[in-house]
Amino acid sequence: MNAEIKVVAGSVDSAESVRELRSGLHVGFSMWGELDAATVSADTGAPYHDGDKVFLHGSGWLINPKGEIVQSLISTGPIGRFTASDILRKVLFEKRQAAAR
Repeated sequence: MNAEIKVVAGSVDSAESVRELRSGLHVGFSMWGELDAATVSADTGAPYHDGDKVFLHGSGWLINPKGEIVQSLISTGPIGRFTASDILRKVLFEKRQAAAR
C-alpha cells in the first residue's frame, strides 16, 4: 500500500541556515525558514521560547487530505517527537478505518 505521505518542516531560523541543514540531512522534503514563532504559536498552540534566542518547541501534526488534524504532538524537550514509523502506522491505521466504513 502506498501511504502517500507528504512531509514539510519549518523553523524560525534563517532561510540560509535551513538550506544548509537540509543539505546536510539529505532529505527529500521541503523545509521552510524564517517562520514567526508567535504567529505559529497563536495558530497552532505550539509553545515557543521568547528569550534571548527565539525558537519553537518541537511540534508536529498529521493532517489528513481533508485538512483535519488527526494527530498532534508538542514537546518542550528532546523526548517525544514523531518518528517515521509512528506516522506510517497512524496513516495506515486511518486508511484501514476509512476502507472499513
